[in-house]
Amino acid sequence: MEPNFYMLNFQKILYVAGNLHKKGYQNLRIVPSLSPSGLSWRCSFVTYKEGRIVNVYASTWLQEFYEINDKEIELTIEELTNSFIEKENEFLQNCKGKNEEYAKWFESVLQNLKKEELPYAYAEYFSPTSFWKTSLGNEIAIIPGDEKYYFEY
Repeated sequence: MEPNFYMLNFQKILYVAGNLHKKGYQNLRIVPSLSPSGLSWRCSFVTYKEGRIVNVYASTWLQEFYEINDKEIELTIEELTNSFIEKENEFLQNCKGKNEEYAKWFESVLQNLKKEELPYAYAEYFSPTSFWKTSLGNEIAIIPGDEKYYFEY
């Protein structure tokens, strides 16, 4: 069976986020979602700046700089992370700091995802709750209170 390059490549965004946490950007949170049609996966990286949530559309960044539909992106996660840091350095300055609870939780999310599986916090037909759903029908419990990040930006 041929790989689903769309799912495979978008999953790399999640590993970039995990790598950013390891590099000291632990105030970066991930907000994955589905488009209103349910046909497109979206992923924002969010953090607080001066008391309000700011974000970068990581899924848009990936599509802007890399072909995602027809082949697997050949760059390593480290190379993709460095590319993201280069392009979004200003945003990332706000993400510096420690949030070990979130970083550990997100690392466990990454460890439990199957190949080509994408999570989403909400969709047109699925309001934010105490868990994320995935493209394979699984549920991932979130840190209590984290759903506030899904409404404020």
